[in-house]
Amino acid sequence: MLSGKTVQGGTQAQSIAYSLDEGMTWTTYDAGNPIIPLPPAPYKDQFEDFRDPFVFWHKSTQKWVAVLSLAKLHKIIVYTSENLKDWTYSSEFGPMNAVGGVWECPSLYPLPLDGDNDTIKWVLQLGLNPGGPPGTVGSGTQYFVGDFDGTTFVADGMRPLNNASAVVDETNWMDLGPDFYAAATFNGLSMTDRYNIAWMNNWQYAALIPTDPWRSAMSIPRKISLKTINNKATLIQQPVESLASLEASKSYSKSWDAFPEGNEKLKLSGKTLDITLTFSNLSPALSAAQSGIIVRATSDLAQQTRVGYDFGTKELFVDRTKSGDTGFDGTFANVYHAPLTAASGCNVTMRILVDWSSVEVFGGEGEVTLSTQIFPDDSGTDVLLFSTGGVTGRVTVIAKVLGSAFDGSVPHRRAHA
Repeated sequence: MLSGKTVQGGTQAQSIAYSLDEGMTWTTYDAGNPIIPLPPAPYKDQFEDFRDPFVFWHKSTQKWVAVLSLAKLHKIIVYTSENLKDWTYSSEFGPMNAVGGVWECPSLYPLPLDGDNDTIKWVLQLGLNPGGPPGTVGSGTQYFVGDFDGTTFVADGMRPLNNASAVVDETNWMDLGPDFYAAATFNGLSMTDRYNIAWMNNWQYAALIPTDPWRSAMSIPRKISLKTINNKATLIQQPVESLASLEASKSYSKSWDAFPEGNEKLKLSGKTLDITLTFSNLSPALSAAQSGIIVRATSDLAQQTRVGYDFGTKELFVDRTKSGDTGFDGTFANVYHAPLTAASGCNVTMRILVDWSSVEVFGGEGEVTLSTQIFPDDSGTDVLLFSTGGVTGRVTVIAKVLGSAFDGSVPHRRAHA
């Protein structure tokens, strides 16, 4: 029990601590904690699922804003404050779009639309468990694009209906793979320098993955922006530019005017790779059904992770059915898809980040992503191109081997037992 107020057992109340030495030491605000002891009426019975405050300064209204989750009700609650100690309930959002599981870890932040600083939209992102993206089992992260005036968030596609709200939009998934959950963003930078990082795991099998003594890792930090695609404000994600500081070799590159049906092993190998692959469809009589790249493959291809594009369904995919150790959970060995419209000339671009135990795929300009864990043998380092059902045109591979983000004094970020 804190000295400020009595807290009922099991309550997820909101308290604060402060630092006077740039975060080296912290002092709890015992005289006033908890500063938000209970959810607002009529939701006070939800005190066991009232969590994950995201706090930021709203310049226009000169107030602090906190967004919290009423997890089981699929609601986001907005509070405001002038001093970080006294908080006023302002509004609520939800339930809306994906509601298959609890809502957690909300963030709310502004982004220019199409690079125009005079056209600002707000993004509300939140974790969902279970009930993630189609084709997955377990966790996921969705987002809404809309407007925020300092007290109330209104999503694009909402309209009043009998004093409530109706949604006329489909769910936006931040990542269509199985391993991108509880994404968190960071305040304190400019509006055009907004970054996200997520827990690269899934509650479906988080306690079962074959790692020791840790469980999974974080995604690559992603710079995010908003772009209008097909008349819709769409979140764009790209790996942080400083990833280039890990490059440990000269660039590998090779091109084919027409890549024939089958596999070709590349003079490229490794457990940590940054690969950009581009290709296009040829005439219908010659064109491939699927094209892409195989990573973390053993010499006999008994273990392999396939990353590709299906020209028929117009989808990116990651196939981890033979990716290594998959037997710890019955849902793990699966194929995951993300819709991607080819650019002009039927050109497809994908950037693939390969690590010891993960693959992150960014399609097009980053309008779709697929993040998956994999657990291959250490011997699985081969890289191959593939084309099935025909010929793939104008293929280019550009890749770099990446070094460790650590100096050797701690385990590799994704090494596994």
